[in-house]
Amino acid sequence: MKYRPEFAAALCGAALIFTSCGYNDLPRTEVITETSAQAENTDKLPAPALANSLDGGAEEPFSSYTYDFSVAENNYMITVAPDETGTGLTLTVENNRFGFSKFNVAPPDNYMVCLPYSQQYASQVCTVIKGSTGGDGGLYGDSGDIPDLLKIDFYLMNADDETLPYSVSRLYSIINDSLVEVEVYDTEPDTDSEGGSVRDENILKRMDYIPESVLYRTANIVFMPEPTVTVNEDGSLDAEVFTYTLNPDDMTMRRARQDFTPENALYYGYAVHAIAGEIYKYFASVSLPVSDYENYVKVPSSDGGDDLYFFKVDDPRFSTVEELRAYVNKYFDENITDKMFREAPQQYRDIDGELYTILGDGGINEELGKLTIISLTADGNVYTYHTRQEKFNSEHILDGYVDGGDFVVEITEDGGFIIRQYRYPN
Repeated sequence: MKYRPEFAAALCGAALIFTSCGYNDLPRTEVITETSAQAENTDKLPAPALANSLDGGAEEPFSSYTYDFSVAENNYMITVAPDETGTGLTLTVENNRFGFSKFNVAPPDNYMVCLPYSQQYASQVCTVIKGSTGGDGGLYGDSGDIPDLLKIDFYLMNADDETLPYSVSRLYSIINDSLVEVEVYDTEPDTDSEGGSVRDENILKRMDYIPESVLYRTANIVFMPEPTVTVNEDGSLDAEVFTYTLNPDDMTMRRARQDFTPENALYYGYAVHAIAGEIYKYFASVSLPVSDYENYVKVPSSDGGDDLYFFKVDDPRFSTVEELRAYVNKYFDENITDKMFREAPQQYRDIDGELYTILGDGGINEELGKLTIISLTADGNVYTYHTRQEKFNSEHILDGYVDGGDFVVEITEDGGFIIRQYRYPN
């Protein structure tokens, strides 16, 4: 990991996103099953380009794609195509009695539907979340009561409004042979500038879209976006976890905040794993913040290779290696901390009494996808989360799963935690 100063600005890699899930006393966690040729992995792949942005090459332009779809004992085919204006989608539903119905999808305000590059990538236009794994047994049961869901992603047209998420989604399913949008309601009360509630929590607010496009299935009818990690005023890390719970009877969803407590073991695991990744990424894939790219210290390489260029870290939480190590030790076992510093491609070091780093992106393994926790065992105050991770082939098509390793968390007497075992998933 050796970088020259002229490339410094371009090599400040963006943070990687990942999450985990699971609890074995609940239905076993299962990542969304997709029929898309490109499995949903938006943390690693760019948004699909608009088909009309191409200059008309030899490839056949996107026209339509047909998905198999099931609700209870009924099977359908849903064909997705651009609408007449080219700004939305037309969905045609055929039931097993050869009856047809159509449904038009218009994007939310400020968003657009992105169409595949060509017909070769037609399956990317939507994602089918399967309600059944086809005989897996413990994941969803055999009742057939959980419907398939069709997920459509939309992308921000103008990035000037930083309050809007880059990508959002809507879900659709079928009731009485008709395609319907899954209505999503927020159970979180609105708050004023001082944090006080300004809306009765019993009055639900209809959401125009799900403000995320990456969702994990954490139980039969419960979905979770990636937890959000924030830095408190004292420099410590916190995490927020929200879930969306589906009511299959009326095709509505409820968005709710999950408690970040050991008693809520499933979502406690989500939150702790997200915090672990927020720290570990600075020892595996990206550099700590740097604001001055003009000044650097050139250090000869110990192996006789190219010189190394170190830049001063600009992070108010720590200004020396000792302070950085003390911060990491608040969350990780000493053995893990030692390994992080020993193997970090950033090669953190003190220069003239201040913390310096090598800039750059350490890269990710494109063959690995989402990490999920499939079960949990508890031994007193120690939780062991057992994980697996998506495995992709060279065409980035989901090709099964690999063992993701165990994630072990010890709850401390002061109500905090120490991570005793962890594997960075990227």
